[in-house]
Amino acid sequence: MLENLFVAALLIIALLISDLRNFKQADTKTKAAYVLLLLPATYLSILFIFHLSWPNIGSLSRLIYGWPAKQLLALLK
Repeated sequence: MLENLFVAALLIIALLISDLRNFKQADTKTKAAYVLLLLPATYLSILFIFHLSWPNIGSLSRLIYGWPAKQLLALLK
């Protein structure tokens, strides 16, 4: 867990350092969009750090594409 925390912290610090100048000069809509894009990244970082078995991107893609993919495979057999 400590290694995962270190990796996530390193990536977050690098992101903040690289975007800080542009974020200060951005308008309100851009800041809101940036924060909205960071929310899923924060959620996935929490999953990564604590090894939680909550729904993730794979679960979402299985939910959306699982049934059509099974139907396509059944059609090809």
